[in-house]
Amino acid sequence: WNNNIMTFLESTEKPITILGLMSGTSMDGLDCGLFNIKLDNDYNLAWQCLDFETIAYNSKVKDIIRAALSGDYLRGKIADNMLGQIFSIYVEKFLDGRAVDLIGSHGQTISHNDGKSNWQVGDPQYLHNSLNIPIVYNFRTSDINAGGKGAPLTPFLDWLLFRNSNEDIITLNIGGISNVTFIPASGEREKVQGFDTGPGMALIDECARKCFTRNMDEDGQFSKSGQVVPEILDTLMNHPFIHRNPPKSTGRSDFSEMMVDQILADFPGESHENIIRTLVVFTAKSISLNIEKHLNFNALQTRIIISGGGVNHPVLMDELIKKSGRHSITSSTKMGIDPNMKESLLMAVLAAAYRRQLPANMVNVTGANELVVLGELYKGN
Repeated sequence: WNNNIMTFLESTEKPITILGLMSGTSMDGLDCGLFNIKLDNDYNLAWQCLDFETIAYNSKVKDIIRAALSGDYLRGKIADNMLGQIFSIYVEKFLDGRAVDLIGSHGQTISHNDGKSNWQVGDPQYLHNSLNIPIVYNFRTSDINAGGKGAPLTPFLDWLLFRNSNEDIITLNIGGISNVTFIPASGEREKVQGFDTGPGMALIDECARKCFTRNMDEDGQFSKSGQVVPEILDTLMNHPFIHRNPPKSTGRSDFSEMMVDQILADFPGESHENIIRTLVVFTAKSISLNIEKHLNFNALQTRIIISGGGVNHPVLMDELIKKSGRHSITSSTKMGIDPNMKESLLMAVLAAAYRRQLPANMVNVTGANELVVLGELYKGN
């Protein structure tokens, strides 16, 4: 990361200022990252973070999103309209008059049918009307149209950041859903691997909400006193997605509040602390199994760099070390990046790639038939 910043400072090419917006599967808020970005036609990236903030959603906004997850078209359109307005309000507050050249907005995923369709809500017209800035959005559809899964998107950024590191690296992002990327020491794009492994914080957060009326299991306050329930863990580990071969991607359609509801119904006498601890272990075990099963790497020489909200959950981190048998798991903080900031940086970089019309999908990751430019440009009516 520091080399990227030095390159950025020494280069004479003028950067562009891009706002990256991400509303993730954790549904906790809108990540707003303001960056100076340089990306050339040879995929050399330099970046500098000017500001970052996650603006939390209130309970009403979360209810709008959860209602849209039902798959009902009308509720989806309501969420699209409402979140578009909310994003505009949040962004105006965040920018506070600062100049921006371009916006990359992911929106909020409410539907992801692996390799067939996806739907991100958050109508960009409101942002454009209030700021009159070009907006790049809808980053997944062109990959799906090219025969890919449309996800995950993170391996593109990971490749840009680590392709010149001269060592094998695994990056792990634990948001609502977990995904991994393997970047070989050679840095060859066609040898990069990546896929979703299953749940990240999604089930843990849903259990905290249902069982303890909290938004999350902060600092493992509930799970640390629980014990694993083997019958529940075995059932969860038999979920077909966990054992599916890549390319693969998932979302809350597979790991939703309905799964937590089913566990609570099937085990009515089990303590809630034990259930949430079991969900923590399931998340760690599903990540470790997928890394071991699908990534070809030297365990002694490969570094694992972790980002996302899950890095702040101490019980999950402890379980991940136990299940993976590795102690060299490094937070991206030590690499110079806030673990919570990475997805907003991804959106800014994808917008920069669109601006140069650079293909940003990773065909070995998504299974697409060809390299394609990701995103659409919203310029208003």
